[in-house]
Amino acid sequence: MSRMGEREFVLLMGLLTAMSSLAIDILLPAFEQMRPAFGLDDDSTRLSLTVTLFLMGAGIGHLFYGPLADAVGRKRALAGSLVLYAAAALAAALAPSLGVLYASRFVWGFAAAGPRILTQAIVRDRYAGTAMARVMTLIQAVFFIAPIVAPVLGKGLVVIGSWRWVMAFGVVTGLVALAWSLRLDETLKDAHRRSLRLGPVAAGFRAVVSNRTSLGYTLMVTFGFGAFLAYLGSTELIFGDVYDRSSWFVPYFSAAGVLAAAVALTSNRLLHWVDARQLVLWAGSAFAAASAALFAVTAAGDGLPPFGLWLALFTLCNAVHVAVFPSGVSLALEPMGEMAGTAASTLGVSTWMLGSLLASFTDRAIDGSVMPIGVAYLAYTAIALAFQLWARGGSPPVSRVGPVP
Repeated sequence: MSRMGEREFVLLMGLLTAMSSLAIDILLPAFEQMRPAFGLDDDSTRLSLTVTLFLMGAGIGHLFYGPLADAVGRKRALAGSLVLYAAAALAAALAPSLGVLYASRFVWGFAAAGPRILTQAIVRDRYAGTAMARVMTLIQAVFFIAPIVAPVLGKGLVVIGSWRWVMAFGVVTGLVALAWSLRLDETLKDAHRRSLRLGPVAAGFRAVVSNRTSLGYTLMVTFGFGAFLAYLGSTELIFGDVYDRSSWFVPYFSAAGVLAAAVALTSNRLLHWVDARQLVLWAGSAFAAASAALFAVTAAGDGLPPFGLWLALFTLCNAVHVAVFPSGVSLALEPMGEMAGTAASTLGVSTWMLGSLLASFTDRAIDGSVMPIGVAYLAYTAIALAFQLWARGGSPPVSRVGPVP
């Protein structure tokens, strides 16, 4: 990393982390134009498969890139994933049929898992403990720009060009990230590289899940993320169908992104004064307490509490989660050292697969009431806090090592 200053490093890691979110959010405004292009009815839901298949590809990719990065090094694995990312985006942009589009989106998702996993492994190679948590909060702040900018950017590309321009933007993103990443130095020393044979790879995953600290914080992050994914999947439905305020969704989502970035930056400043374990304990406890208040208000209102009160508590819950997530990731990776790639894969599979499954239970249950969200937040945050307390029993003191931006 000697050729790259701290600010540039954080910006690049933020871009790499946001690439999967960008590839999803930028596409949504193009659906209206895509339906007639593929001969679909105006109310067809078949294009939602482009998101589902992307997420499925990403879930499988999370298993693959960590062990690969531990074997061949971070830069080579990252470069390969970015080339595949650009190639899949190009195939989607040129897709002559829905079948080709579906296949390219699956591969695109598989490729997008690479930058996300590699970001965590590269940061863990360079930092540890509270220092890593501080870097991750800055990366998270950059990451939250994507859901704010992507829909506007996607709409603009549709207006001035077509839905194919939206897909082609993924080519540009992949190639820009590839060129920029060439300035990185390899962070995994040759002496720490691991074999890609099945036995050593399986042993690596076993080492991660058998470590109390890593497993506990991984599950803490997963259950908290399950609540957060329910927010992403259900908010539009709640605003429109439950409270009849569909026009609020886009401005609220944008404002929530700005608030999340502000919370991430505030967490970064707090980590100057407290270590990551303490911050996560405070934030995790606040997340559970805010979720309990959300449930109490929801129950008191028979599933339809006053919109303003419900929205304020809902926003508070999601804001506090932003303080939990990046530091929780850092603590999950803390004990793994040279196996950071495999640990990041384990974390990615858990958050994306199990977290998505947890969120799906909530999303499907919403029917004219916000009670499913209230129950899910109460249950998931309580479980997350329990796993955090269990993980702390196996945690060594968190060190402050590495350059601290």
